[in-house]
Amino acid sequence: MVNSKTDGEKDSSSKSINETLNGSHHFSIKGYSLAKGMGAGKYISSDTFSVGGYDWAIYFYPDGKNPEDSSMYVSVFIALASEGTDVRALFELTLLDQSGKGKHKVHSHFDRALESGPYTLKYRGSMWGYKRFFRRTQLETSDYIKDDCLAMHCTVGVVRTRVEGPKAIYYFCSADRHGSES
Repeated sequence: MVNSKTDGEKDSSSKSINETLNGSHHFSIKGYSLAKGMGAGKYISSDTFSVGGYDWAIYFYPDGKNPEDSSMYVSVFIALASEGTDVRALFELTLLDQSGKGKHKVHSHFDRALESGPYTLKYRGSMWGYKRFFRRTQLETSDYIKDDCLAMHCTVGVVRTRVEGPKAIYYFCSADRHGSES
């Protein structure tokens, strides 16, 4: 078989690499009972934390994010707290079991990445989370609250895409391989 490339002719290749830059934040709310009754739509926020070159914050709504939930649920969201557009990320929110039994309540987007892909936050203040994260009456009688303190853990994985290349691929053919038939 004769190679169709001439001496010194080259092809090139490149590679797109998608990866996540992961980071996490622990957020405690001491005096949980004093946070109740703030009203729907009112929140307590964590300090900002950085992951993947962006700032993030956890928003906890003790009386729910929306009035229609009638304070029946607590809401938890992760918000983009810095400037950025079309930030793609994966998230995990964990309500920590403080009894030592290890029965944490985990809501993870990491395990569903293949189904739905990363979540895209369009602008500062965009959020990902749950309006109905946990029924409030169940939360208040659970092992998630100890000594009037609620603790949660948040993991953010910012998706970055980088391209490696181009890399040249050279083809050199020796003269004795072209066209000589015996």
